[in-house]
Amino acid sequence: MGLVFGLLLIFPVYMLVISSLRAETTVFDFNLLPTEFELANFKDAWSNSSLPRSILNSLFVSITVTVVALLFHSMSGYALARFNFPGKSVIFAWMLSTLMVPLTVIMIPLYLVTKDLGLSNSYAGLIVPSIFNAYGIFLFRQFYRDFPKELEEAGYMEGLSLAGTFFRIALPLSVPVIVPLTIGFFLANWNAYLWPLIITQDEKLWVVQQALAHLVGGGYFTPWNVVLAAAVIAAIPTFILFFVAQRYLVEGIKMSGIK
Repeated sequence: MGLVFGLLLIFPVYMLVISSLRAETTVFDFNLLPTEFELANFKDAWSNSSLPRSILNSLFVSITVTVVALLFHSMSGYALARFNFPGKSVIFAWMLSTLMVPLTVIMIPLYLVTKDLGLSNSYAGLIVPSIFNAYGIFLFRQFYRDFPKELEEAGYMEGLSLAGTFFRIALPLSVPVIVPLTIGFFLANWNAYLWPLIITQDEKLWVVQQALAHLVGGGYFTPWNVVLAAAVIAAIPTFILFFVAQRYLVEGIKMSGIK
C-alpha cells in the first residue's frame, strides 16, 4: 500500500518531466512515454525568457531569507527558552497568534509599510518582510527547552560568554531543527509568487514564479512544452536541496520539539 501511495505522489512529477520532453503538438497527449524527445524545449525555455535571471533572484532571496531567519529565530527561541523576563509568556503567545493571520489579511498594510520605508521594487522589499515567522521561533524554543543545561554550564566553566555558549554549543547542536526549517524556509520563498508580484514591478527583480507566470500569460499563444520545460528547470534547486538534506530531515522532524 505504501508503494502505491508513493507512486501516486511521484506520478505528477513524472508527467511533468515527460511532458516537457514532448513536441508542441503532442504536449497534452496522455502517453506515459513520448514518441520523440524534444530537448530543444529546455534550450528555448532558458534562452527565450527571463528565466536565468529570475532563478538567480530566487536563489539570492531564498538563501538570504533562510540564513537570516535561522539566525534571528534561533536567538529568539533561545531567549524565550532560557531567560526569565517580564511579559515573556505574553510575548510568546502574541508571536504564536500571528500564525493564525494569513498573508492576504495583512498584505495591504504590509505593502503600505514597505512602500513608506522605501523598500518597494527592491531586493530588500522581497527579503525583509519574509524573514519574520513565528513558526521558526516556536520550534527553536521547544528544542532549547529540552536542551541539556549541563552543556551550557560546561561552556561557562570554560570561560565562554553567553553569546559564545550559544554560538559555539547550542546553535551547532541545533541541526535537528535547522535542517527542516532550512528546507521549509527555502521552499516557501522559492515558491513565493503573490508577495513578489505585489512588491516588484521591475522585470530585473522577477523571481522564478513570476517568470513562469509570464511564460503562460505573455501573449495570445502559450507554448506549453516550453513552459513545462521551464518548470522542470525551476524545480531542480528544490530537488537538489531535498536530496542533500534528506538524511537529516526525518531526524529533524522527530527531534524538533513536537512530542
